[in-house]
Amino acid sequence: MGVKKPVMGIVSFTCDQGCQFAVLFIDNIFDILKKYNVQYFHLLKEKNKKTDFDLVFVEGAITTKREVEKLKEIRKKSKFLVALGACACHGGVPAMRNFIENSDLKKYVYNQKTLKDSVEAAPIDKYVKVDYYLYGCPIIQDEFTAFLDAFLKKKIPEQFKGPVCMECPRRGKPTCFLRQKQPCMGALTRGGCDAICPKENFPCLLCRGPLPKANFTAEAKLFKSWGLSEEEVWNRIHMFHTPENKKNAKKD
Repeated sequence: MGVKKPVMGIVSFTCDQGCQFAVLFIDNIFDILKKYNVQYFHLLKEKNKKTDFDLVFVEGAITTKREVEKLKEIRKKSKFLVALGACACHGGVPAMRNFIENSDLKKYVYNQKTLKDSVEAAPIDKYVKVDYYLYGCPIIQDEFTAFLDAFLKKKIPEQFKGPVCMECPRRGKPTCFLRQKQPCMGALTRGGCDAICPKENFPCLLCRGPLPKANFTAEAKLFKSWGLSEEEVWNRIHMFHTPENKKNAKKD
């Protein structure tokens, strides 16, 4: 008898499913997935909701009471759970709704029934224990495949601990965006992406979420000194990152 394959699932909550599409576009994804018993992958095959899982990737922010309950059920069935992408890791773009009054949401976005079921958009670790995080919007494909290979060997990769600046080829050079007075979030952002955006001449947008002790107040003060308005500054800071308390959004 062959080695028993780990049972795997990829589930999705509120998001555009960009991370699942990133997985599908990995060149050798089908060869990689053959090493697993994939029982739940909405974009690839029929769902099996009854099985227990050795490994589950959860994509998307939590935005409704029904999603909270579904997430808790998934956690009960999962031995190892991974937050997949910006929305699951720290709220992502869906969390922008937290800064809109319910009266406006009702008028322009949701009907009354949907609004009644909604909760403030939040990362999945607000409701369940997360065993590992794969950051980014979308995720880095190489990180995903490296994690799958390591999981098979029962060796979980260590998370990158420094900021994007540590990997940035512009670091300490005149081409650094901050030296050029261009808003860049690299100093506040979790690294591990190989500074892909600065390498392609785009300032970091914080899509991998903030470092644990990121000094947003100092960064905001710097950006405002360059002429950005208060609203522009905090829109940049909270594009992918959601503070736990939206009333204190400018103090985290």
